[in-house]
Amino acid sequence: MREFELIRSITAHNGALPDFVTIPPGDDMAALRLGDHELLAAVDQVIEGVHFDRKNATLEQIGRKAVTRNLSDVAAMAGKPLATLVSAILPKGLAMEDAQQLMNALRETAQAYDAPLIGGDTATSDSPLTLCVTVLATAEGIEPVQRTGAKVGDAIYVTGQLGGSRYKYEGRTHHLDFEPRVALARTLSANADTRPNAMIDLSDGLARDLPHLVRGAEIDARLLPITAVARQFAARDARPGWLHAVADGEDYELLFTADVDAPIPRQIDGVPITRVGKVVENGGITLIDGGERIRLEGLGWEHHG
Repeated sequence: MREFELIRSITAHNGALPDFVTIPPGDDMAALRLGDHELLAAVDQVIEGVHFDRKNATLEQIGRKAVTRNLSDVAAMAGKPLATLVSAILPKGLAMEDAQQLMNALRETAQAYDAPLIGGDTATSDSPLTLCVTVLATAEGIEPVQRTGAKVGDAIYVTGQLGGSRYKYEGRTHHLDFEPRVALARTLSANADTRPNAMIDLSDGLARDLPHLVRGAEIDARLLPITAVARQFAARDARPGWLHAVADGEDYELLFTADVDAPIPRQIDGVPITRVGKVVENGGITLIDGGERIRLEGLGWEHHG
């Protein structure tokens, strides 16, 4: 089973949804019109053995990631977090002290981002530890940025640095300790001059996530902001640094397009913003490395097996 195929089968039924659904399945969040207000909603999960390894992650890191993974979706639409709910499937035999520690991490992380934990459910099972989090958000004066607005000729940007998210480096493992770009996204999107035309968060890697925004793109390998740990591992495994940057996944940075002459700042609150390519008519995603043109289809993190 492939994720893109499953998503297409789901979005095929969007036309049957009621009118109060203003953003249907297929984007980072759905949206509902409630009177004069728009409510954004998303749900995601972290599963032991897929999104974390309990041998290499603390319960605090696991609980934090379960929330921040969802908040990265809020950032992708320039939303303002409102509240969270969690459904926890706990392994049989998990100590009460450990369960409480996990729940404290969920609650404290949600509260830190002004999205208090307001409810949910728990169960025990022989299955791996699984945390399913629903996040609610509001537009709060900023029209949600969707995936569908990219235009041919747009410049393509990423925030932060890419690659090596699952490697521990200088005491941090990025996929467990990342900062969702909620504030940056709202700052960028509140200004008509810098508002992205389309945006997504990088959970599966640039190579796999960019096709959600565009039919064709050219990425310049020289411009990719590659993490130090990705460069280190590239030297060890004889893989180019750009390959880690586009394919490792779980960066949880923002990938967006904007008008080619938009005054996109080089950084916001210390977070770099880098122009890495451009949108072209068709032809899929191509990386240009010197004189070589490399197709990026099939790269990225596939968590559907």
